[in-house]
Amino acid sequence: MKTQTFPLSIKSIQEANEMVNEFLTKLRCSRSENIKAQLFVEETIAFWEKNGQKDQKFEISITKRFKTITLSISLFGESLNPLNYQGISDDDMDALSQNILIGLSRVTYAYENGCNQIAYTIKQKPVNPAVTTAVALAGGIVAGLILLNLAPELADGIGTTFLTPISSTFFGFLNAIVIPVLFFSAIGSIFNMENLAQMKRIFRLLLTWCSLMLLVTSFFSVLAAKIFLVSENSQLSTGDNGELWSEIGSMLFGIIPDNIIQPFLDGNTLQIMFLAILAGIVLLTLKGRFPVLSKFVIEGNLIFSTILDGICALMPIIVFISIFNMVVSGEAGKLLGAVSLIILIVVVFSASILFGLITLILIEKINPVSYLKTVFPFVLIAFSTASSSATFQTHTMIATLKQNIRDYVVNFSIPVGVLFNKQDAIPLLLLTSLFVGKIYGVTFSLISLIPVVLLCMILSVAVPPSPGMGAFLFTVVFNMLGIPLDGLALAVTISIFIDYPATTGNLIITNIGMVHTEHFLSRKE
Repeated sequence: MKTQTFPLSIKSIQEANEMVNEFLTKLRCSRSENIKAQLFVEETIAFWEKNGQKDQKFEISITKRFKTITLSISLFGESLNPLNYQGISDDDMDALSQNILIGLSRVTYAYENGCNQIAYTIKQKPVNPAVTTAVALAGGIVAGLILLNLAPELADGIGTTFLTPISSTFFGFLNAIVIPVLFFSAIGSIFNMENLAQMKRIFRLLLTWCSLMLLVTSFFSVLAAKIFLVSENSQLSTGDNGELWSEIGSMLFGIIPDNIIQPFLDGNTLQIMFLAILAGIVLLTLKGRFPVLSKFVIEGNLIFSTILDGICALMPIIVFISIFNMVVSGEAGKLLGAVSLIILIVVVFSASILFGLITLILIEKINPVSYLKTVFPFVLIAFSTASSSATFQTHTMIATLKQNIRDYVVNFSIPVGVLFNKQDAIPLLLLTSLFVGKIYGVTFSLISLIPVVLLCMILSVAVPPSPGMGAFLFTVVFNMLGIPLDGLALAVTISIFIDYPATTGNLIITNIGMVHTEHFLSRKE
């Protein structure tokens, strides 16, 4: 812990920042975090110096616990909250300082026993997650192969008895934590925007990108179905298109929950994000009038993000267990009959990613090889775990520190992307259903696929951000198409393996959308 006292004056800003810079450099913090910390110090001191009393002194302290560093500034005297300038000053510069501090996202303020204390949470530069994940990935494969060769009788039961319960418990807990993280992150990012017009602009950009990718992926999916799975003269032998259109309508109107508690109990991400965006818009409209609400959002986001950081620290272990379990369980053997389908689905995934990379080349003038090197850490985590939740921390870090995307865009885009950018579920649902349908003698015409594709587009939004959780959606498609539910076993097995490249592709598309959004905002400014 390092503590130092300074007189409350503008002249102290440089000296205080030198102290912060020196200490954070020793702690190996990233340059971006160091600059944000100095900005935090500068804006806080400037606000207190302007609105406080003369001859006061403030104290700066830096503490480190585990990998979290807390930078605190204390000032005794009357209550002066830099996060709430209302009632203190009408100066536009104070409003600007407040917006800067709130925009840092990890700032909290408290006034106790006559002392103002404002704190900024800094994350120490972590070990490259790509390295730890790659080691765990390779270790799981090697350990699984060794066990299969040395003790095959032990390998038969170890997955069911030990490995599957461990990974299921972990991902269940991860999903439970990530839901409030997505909720608070979406609210906080909207609240940190300047005004409602800015929020509308960002959401419109993200929604446009998402809609474009849904259409592009649907096109590639229908093209693949036309070439490989749909015959020229076949007709839809079972199923009712009227029921399909009815299902589409119910999915569209299902975004509005009956009450505000049930979506959290059910884990319905579509309804949770609807509530988060609605609450964020209300708080943005009432910005500055209810500081208690803003404090609740900021601290709630900080609490759940800290818990998520702790859970994600275990990710290399879970990657090892998941890959090890996959090898010793012998599940790959079940898919030999569906290798051609898996290859076809992965080709559609790749075509969508290629389209996104082409937009980076044409619009942003970014080298796709350099881009893939930058995003490789969270891509590897996604490919190893099939969980978008597991990449939340690493994806946020890369977007803010390496891609220089502003905080509120990242904190809004990633949760919204988790909800909307799941276009890879479209070829999985469509092509797998057609493949299984052919096995059971259910044939389709190209015209009959139009409502099916629309249904798959809507269902893709309902896929929860956890590995394997989207398999239940096959039940909806199978029932609508008249495919026997006996085929669910094969479809679910295929979807478990496809989850890995699908999650990876969805996250890349989300990240490309953030890059385009940042470019548009920078150009406007």
